[in-house]
Amino acid sequence: MTNTRNIEQFLLAEVAGDLGKRSLDPDEDLLEQRIIDSLGILRLVSFLEEANGIQVIDEEIIPENFQSINSMNRFVELKMRTR
Repeated sequence: MTNTRNIEQFLLAEVAGDLGKRSLDPDEDLLEQRIIDSLGILRLVSFLEEANGIQVIDEEIIPENFQSINSMNRFVELKMRTR
């Protein structure tokens, strides 16, 4: 199961590695700060699906679900409760 730390580690290693960040605030606006872009979101969706056994449909790939680490956690928790 994915948690805040797992998402942060994935983002730092796979998506935002070139930015020189060592940590991310769970409420930091990752889109506004340009830490993740559209390709990063696709990679993140694949990671979340595999790590949590969920399926993210196209209509769920909206900024509100991927804006921050906390919003991703809420989204994953909801998906896991409704599967």
